[in-house]
Amino acid sequence: MTPEQFLKFAQVLPEPLLLVTSAGEILAVNQPAARLFNKTSKALIGQCLTEFVTDSSEKVIDYLRVCSQSRQMILGALTIHQGQGEGIVCRSQGSVIEPRSPESPAINLLRLEKRTSDQFVILNQKNHALSKEIHQRQHIQAELAQSNETLKETLLKLQNALEVVQTEKMSGLGHLVAGIAHEINNPISFIYGNLTYAREYYDDLLKLIQLYQQEYPNPSRVIQQEIKALDLDFIRQDIKQLLHSMQTGSERISEIVKSLRNFSRLDEAIFKAVDIHEGLEAALMILQSRLNPNKRHSGIEVIKEYGELPLISCSAGQLNQVFMNILNNAIDALEEVEQVLSCSTDRRSSQEVMQNHPRRISIRTQKLNDRYIAIFIKDNGSGIPAHIHHQIFNPFFTTKPVGKGTGLGLSICYQIIDRHDGRINLMSDPAWGTEFSIELPIVY
Repeated sequence: MTPEQFLKFAQVLPEPLLLVTSAGEILAVNQPAARLFNKTSKALIGQCLTEFVTDSSEKVIDYLRVCSQSRQMILGALTIHQGQGEGIVCRSQGSVIEPRSPESPAINLLRLEKRTSDQFVILNQKNHALSKEIHQRQHIQAELAQSNETLKETLLKLQNALEVVQTEKMSGLGHLVAGIAHEINNPISFIYGNLTYAREYYDDLLKLIQLYQQEYPNPSRVIQQEIKALDLDFIRQDIKQLLHSMQTGSERISEIVKSLRNFSRLDEAIFKAVDIHEGLEAALMILQSRLNPNKRHSGIEVIKEYGELPLISCSAGQLNQVFMNILNNAIDALEEVEQVLSCSTDRRSSQEVMQNHPRRISIRTQKLNDRYIAIFIKDNGSGIPAHIHHQIFNPFFTTKPVGKGTGLGLSICYQIIDRHDGRINLMSDPAWGTEFSIELPIVY
């Protein structure tokens, strides 16, 4: 666009317009621009823009160079010099309309807008920068939201996969226990069933010996010596105790088998009427080896306070898993306390503490009302810090060392109890230990 073409076009526009080279030479102005500068067109054309503004030459030239390198409107601020006063503050918008060539500099079109101060220009620039930053932040937030959604989905898939693994592991344990219980039950049933006949045979033989002694009060010397060698009177008394202990042992094994069978219902998902106490006893039976004295601790006492509970509708296998997880955690906590005490420099004091405060797990059950029953499992360990109580049931959260805990046990417990429309809560204090309370509905 030539200066003549520009003037022909610009004369009909009401806003001040100028054609300025990147070096600052004014090539053309329209009438509104001449009035703004309070000069005639002839007085402006051919002169340098820096002569009519109060801004430094470097600032004006730098601004014109930026305009000459962009076809978009570049915002700026110019203060037109006046004979008196501070000058006229203008907001400028400039862009190149003819790029630089070897023969001539670039030509810029400037649009001027009169302002009372330069605050508007600065504010507009800041608003533009802020708007750009807000747009960038919105874009980043959208990307973060998408990433968070993807992570949530991945976490849920991972949690479900690990829960399936845990359930399969417990189910496999249940099948193993069921097989062991079946193998034990067959021979013990044979032994227990034959004890009655053995007692009857013993009574018959004893009666026969007594008849012989009555009919032949003076047996031969060989028989007398054999009776003395066998200590017949001792055998008569001891065999009764022997048969009684065999019966007691068989009954105990039968109870163990019953508990194993109860525990082996881990893979049962069907809700049916269940005795909660059987599930607790089954879990304790499985964990008996950890409760007995061993290298890690001096033994854990289990105190049971069972109330009168009705049968409740639930999945016995899933609840057994809950009891196992909570009891395992209680045992871990008590073992950790004893290990800490055993490593203490003052061993005598540590032994006194363990003697005066033996490790205990308390299990209490009660019927809360016509709708709910409750199970309370408490240990007298060191407790759980208050600041992590809200994280205890979160997936993958664990206070155990790396490699010892997956952080899924209590999370799975929470989900199982939730599926039963129940509630599970935690109370813990370093002074008395940790207690989990489980509330389950009775409704069938």
